[in-house]
Amino acid sequence: MFTIGIVGATATVAAPANCTIFEDQVSLLNCGVISTATGTRRLRVETDCDHNVHVEIQDVPPGLYSVLVDGVERGTIRVKAKHDDGQLEYDTSPRGAQLPLAFDPFGHVDVAVSGRVVLSLDQCPAQ
Repeated sequence: MFTIGIVGATATVAAPANCTIFEDQVSLLNCGVISTATGTRRLRVETDCDHNVHVEIQDVPPGLYSVLVDGVERGTIRVKAKHDDGQLEYDTSPRGAQLPLAFDPFGHVDVAVSGRVVLSLDQCPAQ
């Protein structure tokens, strides 16, 4: 007489997330603090649901520029040369120089220097 034992094993495999690829790049409004300033905000959603936000400014004097999302400072862009550009990138899975995306990627974005908004996503404050 033989006894057959069956050992059962189950494996759970996470199915890949299904997100719709999305990319939106918009120009930021110049709020009049630095007349030559321009900038963009790019938002990207990948098929694996990874979110990426890229903020870039151009044609500004050297200095430190705060990036604010919904009124909260989320990083600083350092511009080193006269009328140069600078950028910050945020990602839900940051690599290299990317910062962690720990805010609503669809939130309101401002770029400010010395407490004054230079560029804004959709509306400049009264200054």
